[in-house]
Amino acid sequence: MEVEAARCECCGFTEECTPAYIAAVRAEHLGRWVCGLCAEAVGDEIRRAGAGGAITTAEALDRHVAFARAPARRSAAAAAEDDLVAAIARLLRRCLDSPPASPAAPVPAPQVRKVAAGPGFPDGADA
Repeated sequence: MEVEAARCECCGFTEECTPAYIAAVRAEHLGRWVCGLCAEAVGDEIRRAGAGGAITTAEALDRHVAFARAPARRSAAAAAEDDLVAAIARLLRRCLDSPPASPAAPVPAPQVRKVAAGPGFPDGADA
C-alpha cells in the first residue's frame, strides 16, 4: 500500500496517508489538506454558527487557520497553572536526584499504644 506524507494547512501537523484518503480530504475541504483534529474544529465552527448565521466551509477554514496560526494568547490562570506544574516538576527532580538516606541513620521504631481492656475482653484486664 502506497503512503504519502500530508501536511495540515492549518496547524502544520504531518500524517502519513494513502493518496486516496488525501484526495478525499482535499475534496471535502476545498482543495486544502487538513488533519483530523483540524477537520473536527472546522466542523465545530460550522455547527457553532448555527442555522441563523450559517457559514461556508471556506469561511470556517479561514477562521480556524487564523486561530491555529495566531500567537498563543495565554491567560494569567494558564500561566499560573504552568508555573505550578513547573514547580512540582522541579520538586520531583530534586527528590529523585537527592541521595538516599544514610544507612547509618537510626530508623525510629514505631510507637505501640496499648489500650486497657475491660471485663469480657480477651486479656481479662479491668478498665
